[in-house]
Amino acid sequence: MRPLAPRLARCLIGAFVACLAVVVLARAASADGGPEELAAGLAARDANPPDLDGARAHFESAAAGSDDRAAAEALYLLAEMDDQRQDFARALARYRASAARFPSSRYTPRANNRANELRTHAEGDFAPLVRLETVRRSPALANDAAAIDSLVRDAATFPPGKVRVEARMLAAEAYLGRLGRRDDALPLFRLVVDDPKADVLTSRAAASELVRAYVAKDDLSSALAFTRRYARLLEPTAERNITRLIRRRPLRIVAVTDLVALAGFATFAAVRRGRERVFRAVRRLAPMALAFSLFATGAAGYLASRYEQSSPYPFAAMFPLTFAIVMLGRAWSAGGSPAPPARVVRALMGFAGIFAAAFLLLDHMDPIYLQGFGL
Repeated sequence: MRPLAPRLARCLIGAFVACLAVVVLARAASADGGPEELAAGLAARDANPPDLDGARAHFESAAAGSDDRAAAEALYLLAEMDDQRQDFARALARYRASAARFPSSRYTPRANNRANELRTHAEGDFAPLVRLETVRRSPALANDAAAIDSLVRDAATFPPGKVRVEARMLAAEAYLGRLGRRDDALPLFRLVVDDPKADVLTSRAAASELVRAYVAKDDLSSALAFTRRYARLLEPTAERNITRLIRRRPLRIVAVTDLVALAGFATFAAVRRGRERVFRAVRRLAPMALAFSLFATGAAGYLASRYEQSSPYPFAAMFPLTFAIVMLGRAWSAGGSPAPPARVVRALMGFAGIFAAAFLLLDHMDPIYLQGFGL
């Protein structure tokens, strides 16, 4: 008969090995279940139509498993779903949990970025952010004047922070663009610029939009005062550009006055006594004037097209204007006084008329053409 001790020892060892095997198999089964639950959740989420409740259940199961990678990815996907439902507090907690559970996960950089963004928009326990995102995520509300007006009123009650800045910026851009209410946009842009919670990029965007709105409103004095006060937020050339626009105002008046006077005197010469002589003079000069205008503008346009990236189109547009001014000058000359002082005045006004027409044309087509002349 064998001794009892060795048999007991073997039994204990066998029992220990069996228990260890059960634990290992159970842990392996649990670990294997994490990726399977994650895959099932993704399939449910991407189905057509999506089964979001089923996906959430699978992700919750994967997040509770022991597979760190699957759990981290499931937590991230759950955070995205919470984010979409505007449950920002829970989303923030899950983004953080995802990054902490498996730092080397492919989702960790995105989780950290979104968690940081939510953390910096958490004023008022996320209530202002929910209000803002309700409008921002809805094309219908973002284009509805009543909804934007309501958001502006609510933003005035928001605690200081980025959400208040973004709400006002959203409303200002809607007023300025989609809703066509420029005067309502200006004070909101000003509030954004003056808000200490606004980041530099948002402040610069608001400042630039405000200057453009002042210019579009033809309120150049306000635009100049603003560019001088907030030069740090604007391009270095902003003040210079506004100064140029102010300088162009009297030039426009002078140019229009010259052309109107030229047309007026030519018309007066054509309707007074002896107008047959005026018409004959105009008809005789017309072919030569046409050839001259075509040559002058065509040659200038060709040279411009050969110089780097210059456009010949302004010169092409000047062709009919040049021809018209030459004809007006000839009509005035044929019906006007032959005295030398009168002839000098006509020559000067006709010469100035070419430059006046060119100035008004370039100012209308693209004012950037005038910058090369310091205007």
